Amino acid sequence: MKPVTGALVGGVLILASLGTAFGQGSDPGSAGASTTAGTQTKLEAQQQKETQTQTQTETQTQAQTEAQTQAAAKAQANAEASADANASLKAVRDRAKGAPSKARAALEKKLAEISTEIDAEATAKGHVVVADRMATEFGLTSATLMAEQSTLNTGWGELVIAHTLLANTKTQVTMDELYSLHRAGFGWGQIAYGLNLRLGEVAAAVKSESGVATGLTKADGKVSMIRSGTRVGASTKTSATTGKTSVGAATGVGVGVKVGN
Repeated sequence: MKPVTGALVGGVLILASLGTAFGQGSDPGSAGASTTAGTQTKLEAQQQKETQTQTQTETQTQAQTEAQTQAAAKAQANAEASADANASLKAVRDRAKGAPSKARAALEKKLAEISTEIDAEATAKGHVVVADRMATEFGLTSATLMAEQSTLNTGWGELVIAHTLLANTKTQVTMDELYSLHRAGFGWGQIAYGLNLRLGEVAAAVKSESGVATGLTKADGKVSMIRSGTRVGASTKTSATTGKTSVGAATGVGVGVKVGN
């Protein structure tokens, strides 16, 4: 009976040990706690990722909105500037059409002669030489003038005429716009009239600048002045019979003088 009893006791002890181990290994509370912690960590990570994504989206949206606003403002500014430029150019064109034919023809003949002299100097001495002389006079660089001469496909004489007009006019126009008028058939005399410059002073001013271009005079950075509009001078007369004084308007032309603008 002792062997049987020992075997039974041993079996009971083994089963008890297995039960304890099984109970410890499959504790429902421990497994549930571990699962809950893991799930919570995943949820927090997911929420953090979603928050980052939302923040990035909002930032990108804001940047796009700002970019669109700036683009719209720039487009509007460009449109307004273009409208102003077109209005100014139209005003010049309309006025140029009314230039007095005889005065304009005489002026354009003189300007053509001056232009030919300047072009001859450029041919003889080189374009760079003329560009260097005129750069200081017009407040530009030699490279800029060379680029203009090439881009506009123009002679140096006409470029000097255009810059002289542009330096004196109060009308907001560009060099390209002046040449667009010239290519459309408007003579430089007409254009000068369209810019509201006195025709009688244009030839003398351009002649003065041609002296710089041809090397006869030194550049001083002061473009010869051409005054605006028609000179109106008041003259007074006293009647010998009535003793009354009358005031009349006299028109005339002046001579371009070398002064600072």
